[in-house]
Amino acid sequence: MKWSLTVLLSLACNLAVAETSLLRGVWKIESTVYDGEEQSIRLPEQVKIFTEGHFFYTYYDPNLGTPEPQLSAGHGTYVLNNTTLSETIINHSNTDLIGQTFNVTIEISSDGDTFEQEVDLGKYLLREKWVRVE
Repeated sequence: MKWSLTVLLSLACNLAVAETSLLRGVWKIESTVYDGEEQSIRLPEQVKIFTEGHFFYTYYDPNLGTPEPQLSAGHGTYVLNNTTLSETIINHSNTDLIGQTFNVTIEISSDGDTFEQEVDLGKYLLREKWVRVE
């Protein structure tokens, strides 16, 4: 029995590592659709970096009281389970988000070079497509 439990735990750990390895790398935003409307991609392009269990990303924050959205950043830890990506914010330009966990649905392409994520914001839906840089 003890041996069976050890084997099952080992397999579960290996599957979790295999799933997170699909995201490891540097990604740039290719497209964003917010509330059904395609958004223009601002320069410099947003990036998202995944390591074994951490992520870092840049984004444009329109709520900083400036005429143009400002490039901002956040980072934290993540877990990928099938098509659900759970990201927990450790530090963020918007301090109200620190400590929050966001669950998003993702689909990774068969070649591993793109992924799409869908974020349910309650009233609106955000869809993003990311392309692997490295």
